[in-house]
Amino acid sequence: MRAVVNLLLFALPFVFYVGWLHLKERNPWLKEHWDRRPVVWIGLCGLLLSGSYFLYHLAGQSRDPTAVYVPARVENGVFHPAELKPREAEPRR
Repeated sequence: MRAVVNLLLFALPFVFYVGWLHLKERNPWLKEHWDRRPVVWIGLCGLLLSGSYFLYHLAGQSRDPTAVYVPARVENGVFHPAELKPREAEPRR
């Protein structure tokens, strides 16, 4: 799912550029509107968006070194994604 979101965030500036060209009553499918300068800037903006989303998810991961990995599973026809659960405290003796 994260890969799909990253791809969509990368493509978002290109979609906005096509929309902007359409609003300016220019044909967005002509090669003359896709020269190197706008494509490089749009690509950099897409990389910035997808990279920031990646860093957002990286920061949201569990930092607990004792966390237990629970793999993805299907229970009663419902998909449960993989997750890190905090280790339950063991009772003191």
